[in-house]
Amino acid sequence: SSDLEGRVVGTTWQRAVADDPAFGPFDAVFFDTYAETYADMREFFETLPRILRKPDGVFSFFNGMCPFNVFFHGVACQLVLVELDRIGLEVDYVPLKVDPLPESVWRGVKRRYWLFDSYHLPIARWKRPPSASSSASSETPAP
Repeated sequence: SSDLEGRVVGTTWQRAVADDPAFGPFDAVFFDTYAETYADMREFFETLPRILRKPDGVFSFFNGMCPFNVFFHGVACQLVLVELDRIGLEVDYVPLKVDPLPESVWRGVKRRYWLFDSYHLPIARWKRPPSASSSASSETPAP
């Protein structure tokens, strides 16, 4: 038996956050960013200090930013890293291999939502304060 439980919130994040001031905190949050703008994502990031449990909460999202250009996708990933760092989260991107789908799967689809052969799953956690022993050992002794 598993002790894991989950809750899917069947509405937009904007409505959930606005309708329930006690919304959260959660142990983990996954944000489906499909069809959201970057401005929407930034606004959502601002809710994380309220809805993501400290100190052990984990946050992730569908990393579909700039899915048609690998360079701009990399830039967008770095931008998220900076944005989340500002609110106290550190991000690791876990590379996952994506097997190409046959062309027949995409027949009739106006726009593919992923074109690359790898996907970088973002995993964000609250930063840990440096321990006294690690900060003492990194200090340079005075001359």
